[in-house]
Amino acid sequence: MSVCDVLRALDVAARLGPTAVLVRAYDGRRWVVDIVADGRALLGFLPSSVVRELPRLEKQGEKFEGKIGDLYVSAEVVLVRPTLVVVGFGEVAKKVSQVATAAGFNVVAIGHRSEAAQHSGGLEELGDFLWEGSAVVIANEGGHPSDVDVAELALRRGAGYVALLASQKRAALVIRELERRGIPPAEIDKRLRSPAGLDIGAKTAGEIAVSIVAEVVMHFRGGTGKPMREVKNPRSVALGEGEDLSKYRCEWRPPS
Repeated sequence: MSVCDVLRALDVAARLGPTAVLVRAYDGRRWVVDIVADGRALLGFLPSSVVRELPRLEKQGEKFEGKIGDLYVSAEVVLVRPTLVVVGFGEVAKKVSQVATAAGFNVVAIGHRSEAAQHSGGLEELGDFLWEGSAVVIANEGGHPSDVDVAELALRRGAGYVALLASQKRAALVIRELERRGIPPAEIDKRLRSPAGLDIGAKTAGEIAVSIVAEVVMHFRGGTGKPMREVKNPRSVALGEGEDLSKYRCEWRPPS
């Protein structure tokens, strides 16, 4: 089993829901590990009988330990971390990998090294990490000769989100070239984000990375990109007489 097999399974799980069940099973000689989501073992290591008889676990942190058939099984509901493939050779790509890791993504760094990435490699490995629904960021300051080839490969492999760092003019030229290569315009409009990122006035490499990763989060979580003050305007809340902060307790905490 390779790292791309695991990341592919996690990506599938992320599209099925925010959580999945991490299962470890022991037969007296060896352990096997699998990810269960939507009633199936995504890596294919667990017997179907274990998947069928596993108790229903839903909330993050819920656990099960016990025997199922001849196997000792340990299972826990975990928050699924989607995978982001970052392709680039310069400072912006490195920053995107860093920010994406801090945001909780599994990161594959192609063309640059990132200590926090789950995998770092060269362009020749890119195809191993592209599959249906992949999220890809192509981030080369000023562009790179491989940019169009990478975008084309990602779109042909079925990537659901492909972001290309580019000026407005270069983005237009890239789109024209992709159409010339036979990518349908409707697919380009649906899945290619170029220029990449949200309009926050970013100037530095770090700010550009924040802009791009914010758009990636919006893609995965279904956000609007609007200021939170507009989405949840505090002026619209009706407060009761005598309510104050001493009686208010927010139960939300960031998921681990």
